[in-house]
Amino acid sequence: MRIVDLRSDTVTKPSPEMWEYLRGMDNSQLGDDVIGEDPTVNALEEKAAKIVGKEAALLVTSGTQGNLVSLLSQTNPGDRILLEELSHIYSNEVGSVARIGGLLVSTYPSNRGAPSIKQLENLLSDKEDIHQPPTTLISIENTHNFHGGTVIKPDTVKLIKSFALKNDLKLHLDGARIFNAAVALDISVTQITQYADSVMFCLSKGLSCPVGSMLVGSKEFIQKARRYRKMLGGGMRQAGIIAAFGLVALEDNWIKRLADDHKNAKKLSEGLNEYDLPINIYNPDTNILIIEVLGKSRILKIINELKKEGILAYNISKDKIRFVTHYGITEDDVAYSIGKVGEVLKKYL
Repeated sequence: MRIVDLRSDTVTKPSPEMWEYLRGMDNSQLGDDVIGEDPTVNALEEKAAKIVGKEAALLVTSGTQGNLVSLLSQTNPGDRILLEELSHIYSNEVGSVARIGGLLVSTYPSNRGAPSIKQLENLLSDKEDIHQPPTTLISIENTHNFHGGTVIKPDTVKLIKSFALKNDLKLHLDGARIFNAAVALDISVTQITQYADSVMFCLSKGLSCPVGSMLVGSKEFIQKARRYRKMLGGGMRQAGIIAAFGLVALEDNWIKRLADDHKNAKKLSEGLNEYDLPINIYNPDTNILIIEVLGKSRILKIINELKKEGILAYNISKDKIRFVTHYGITEDDVAYSIGKVGEVLKKYL
């Protein structure tokens, strides 16, 4: 049976070019990364810092680890931080900021990931009130996963940075899919990242690496982050085996390939729009398509029926289904999926 896996871009497999690069390596390109002696990791960190426009970078095992390391490095236990209400850090990272970081969280609503500055101001602690914890950091997510891969534009990020500076806050950018945002806007990624004190981006999503994420920022920040990475068990040894894939993934032509995923998500959206069904389709900015089932929800039955037809997707709430296009999903896969998804939705709605 044909399988089209639209659950996430985390299911991607390395490209032939990545395997070719890895096969060309030998032991001279490996070392102990904990003491900074893996030349391939060092090359990846240098490349990542340069492409994002920061002084230094750190290879971490995952986006979740990268986000937590960043927050630990820029706050103190008992601080208050501001997170978007549907953000990955708040909803999908097992409460690590509270359990491990000892941080208090205030959540803010947003318009497709972009907050209202006025609403943010209402969440700030009173610096003169000794009873309140200090607010020290705000995080944004770009692209925003659970709003449907939405893009926060540079002008908006600049406004958030101005708010952060005015209120003595650090700005962390959860940029798990930041290159999707840059490609969608047809701009350099630095036009977005320039405003953030710290940026995390994933190698293991649309960039198709098997594992790993990057944390970037100032040299001082990365020095602190390296210590917290070690604390969290992220100190790897001959990690050049992992870093090798990332060196290929950060090539310009591979990043630009993300536009194909965006086109496929758009085609999937347009195809499903042809059906006269009680659903709300979120127009995709990038590679994530969310459909909202209106009326009586039968999400689990729909997901299970899609699986029987070879279409894998995630239900992200009681009434929403997420489809993610990525490397390995072809135009033909999208055409096939439109037919199968349409049939299943007609059956249950």
